[in-house]
Amino acid sequence: MRARVVFYDEKTGEIFQEYDRAIFIGRKPLADKGYTKVFVAFFRDVLENERLGKGAWRLLLYVIDKLSYDSLEVHLVPQRAAKDLGVTERTFYAWLKVLLEEGFLEKLARNVYLLRPYIAVKGYMAKATASIPDF
Repeated sequence: MRARVVFYDEKTGEIFQEYDRAIFIGRKPLADKGYTKVFVAFFRDVLENERLGKGAWRLLLYVIDKLSYDSLEVHLVPQRAAKDLGVTERTFYAWLKVLLEEGFLEKLARNVYLLRPYIAVKGYMAKATASIPDF
C-alpha cells in the first residue's frame, strides 16, 4: 500500500516535509479513518454552563458525531435523532432549544443547524486496523 504523507504545523498549516510514495510498514494495511477534534474552549464553556444539563450535552455530542467532514452544518431529523438518543421528540426539542439559546447551535433552515466553529472539526487520518506493538 502506498500513500502520500505530509508533515505540517497544525497551527500555521506550514508543510515541513512531503512524501508522495510512502510505504507503510506493518502487519496489516492502514486505512483512512475519520477523527473529530474537540477544542478545550468548548469543554470550558460546557462545564461552566449551568443550563446545559446531561440531556442537552448528549444531543450536542450526537450533533458532533453527525457532522460532515467538509462543513459545520448538520442535518437533524427530529424523529431519527430522538430514536437514536432513546428519547421522545418532545425531549429532543427541549434539549435542542437549550443548545440554540446558549449559542452552541444556530438554525439555518428546517432541520439544518450550524455548529459553533470553535467546538469541533472533523478530518481523516491514517489509522492502523490492528494494534501495533510498542517499541
